[in-house]
Amino acid sequence: MRHPYEPLVRLQVASLCIAILLAIVAIFHLDNQWLILFMFYILSISLLVESLIEYKKQQLASCISQLLRAVIILLFTTILFF
Repeated sequence: MRHPYEPLVRLQVASLCIAILLAIVAIFHLDNQWLILFMFYILSISLLVESLIEYKKQQLASCISQLLRAVIILLFTTILFF
């Protein structure tokens, strides 16, 4: 029997892997700042998915915590880039 949140967990792990891959590429190509911006956006998507998982588990405090982390990363990254 499959876990009920398996698609969401897979999405979270995939977005974390993409963020790590972009971070490694960005280390060697520092002139492409959009890679770093995209990496932080994908990282915030991962946190949003984790927040959704916590919401479906009815753990509201953890859900709000992850949601706030995602929004803060999204806002600060956008402000610092532009």
